[in-house]
Amino acid sequence: MESNLEITSILITALAGLSIGYIFFTVMRKALPKRLHKEHLQQRDLVIQKAELKRKQILEEAAARQKEKEMMAVEELDNHIEDRKYDLAAQEEEILSQEQFLQREHSRMQKIEASYQSYSKKVDLVRGEAETEIATLNSLRQELQSGLAAKADCTINAQINLLKDEFINERQLESQRRIKDITEQVTINSKKTAERTLARLLSRYEPNFVWPKPVSHVDLPDKRVIDLLSSDESTLIADIAEMTDLVEISLNQEKPEIPPVIKLGGGYGMDKEAARLTLEEILPKGKNYWDRSAKKVYQKHRTQLDQQAERLGRHAVAVLKLDNIHPEVQRMVGALNWRTSYRQNQFHHSLEVARLAGILAFELGVDPDIAKRCGLLHDIGKGLDYRIEGSHAVISGDYADRYGESKLVCDTVMSHHNDLVLETPMSYVLKSADTLSGARPGARVNLEEGYQVRLSAIEEVVKSFPGIQKMAIMNGGREVHVEVNHKKIREENLKTFTANIARKIEENVAFPGQIKVLVSRRFESVAVA
Repeated sequence: MESNLEITSILITALAGLSIGYIFFTVMRKALPKRLHKEHLQQRDLVIQKAELKRKQILEEAAARQKEKEMMAVEELDNHIEDRKYDLAAQEEEILSQEQFLQREHSRMQKIEASYQSYSKKVDLVRGEAETEIATLNSLRQELQSGLAAKADCTINAQINLLKDEFINERQLESQRRIKDITEQVTINSKKTAERTLARLLSRYEPNFVWPKPVSHVDLPDKRVIDLLSSDESTLIADIAEMTDLVEISLNQEKPEIPPVIKLGGGYGMDKEAARLTLEEILPKGKNYWDRSAKKVYQKHRTQLDQQAERLGRHAVAVLKLDNIHPEVQRMVGALNWRTSYRQNQFHHSLEVARLAGILAFELGVDPDIAKRCGLLHDIGKGLDYRIEGSHAVISGDYADRYGESKLVCDTVMSHHNDLVLETPMSYVLKSADTLSGARPGARVNLEEGYQVRLSAIEEVVKSFPGIQKMAIMNGGREVHVEVNHKKIREENLKTFTANIARKIEENVAFPGQIKVLVSRRFESVAVA
């Protein structure tokens, strides 16, 4: 019971506290906003007053700045007006001075115009008098000229032309004398320069090889082999000749005092060498071995020579430090090792010409690499001239052109025997190097007896034709220059006449390489004063 009372009193106390709290909360909720609203109104009024004061202050400052700007602008405007007044005053003074100057100039020009009119009248009067005097002088000159012409028995135009011709002749004579002096001086200087250049060239060049001795025959080992080869049953020589490219193989036993040998001539150099090596290898082994192994042995040697030619060509290009030369051209250069001219090995000759051309080109200030290239390729046509008609120089140039060489190289190669006229430093370099290599002591062997026989035979053939006036055999018998009588040989027949001479030389003269025939026909008019 007591506990219930305690609980009841607690509940009543709690309810009383809640009621009091609710009443306090209600009173405060109504009284507090009014107080806060009043404080807000007071703060707003205070802020508005401060803002109004700030606005007045800003307006006053702005008005003061604007007034200051207006005063400065007025001051600047006053200064500008003053400056303009001074400028205008100065311009007015200048205009006045110019007007005064123009007035003075106008009066002066009026005076000049009056003087000009006066002088014009005087000039017209003087011109009339001068024209009258000129007409009188012309009349007197004509009378004088006519009188002089009558006395001298010569017209004026003829005399003028005579004076012109005399003047021109004097100038021509003087020009010819000067040209002659200059030509002589240039010739002397050129000769000295050439001698110095060649001396330097020869002092810098020293060959480091020995010319290989060409062999174009096969010694027969004994009489038994000679008898076998001479018999009608043996076809060895004919069979090997058939394997080659136009190589002539023959058994030479014409002179009893000389031991019989097998001679090889003409055709492709490597084929000739392969045939020689084949014969040397198989002849001592008997006829059965000939019939069975001749072709196989020949092919073996031919293949070895091809490989050797490729190696020689690569060696030459490497020694000269050249590049971009076609392998086929290199092989043809190596093939020249089995080609001779006046017993001079053409591979070593080409290599030597290339070296000499390079040194000479350096001395003359032209491209040494192109010069060496031209020297190396200048005679590759000699490996083909046995089956292609034409000059070996032209064949060399065409062959080089076919395998991508430049036009300069091809033209220079063609010009080294004047088959193509080319007046360039590179052409002269190649010609000089080729001549030096061929003329060097020991380089070529030219049997005097055979050489004289060949020249005599050529001369006899040429002189057998009618109308021959002069003839000259040049370039070691490689060129024949003929001058004919223009009255006996007509111009339209000149080409046929030249071809007939060349054909007869070919039929009656034994010679290596080719012979160029040049026939000229001319007539001259000579007068002696």
